[in-house]
Amino acid sequence: MTASSTARLLTSAALVCLLEAAALVALAVVELANLATGRLVVGVTTTIFFLGYALGLAVAAWGLSRARSWARAPLMLAELIQLGVSWSFHGPDTEWIAALLAVSAGFVIVVLLLPSTTVALYGAQGRDDASVP
Repeated sequence: MTASSTARLLTSAALVCLLEAAALVALAVVELANLATGRLVVGVTTTIFFLGYALGLAVAAWGLSRARSWARAPLMLAELIQLGVSWSFHGPDTEWIAALLAVSAGFVIVVLLLPSTTVALYGAQGRDDASVP
């Protein structure tokens, strides 16, 4: 795989992660708009959690788009969590949500695990078949 195609894949994966972060911000806004006095603490903490998760995802996506090696682990963890969340949406009325979450997480995971991504993020020393000096 060429360096330019790897860069395009990294940018695409970062864009998917930014879209996921935007969805989390939207969920935070919806949660904040539906605050009720009976569940004020839960609503506020859920909003803060969604905003923090979105910020972390956006920062890691920025790092991935610039081929920063530190971005790989948090994005992998976030996408694995998203796969679990997608399973919870499995049902007749929410099957499309489950599919959307699973496909986007699967795409990012595959991009993060590609050998060309390893080379782009860590250089040749990140590969198992690299010669040791």
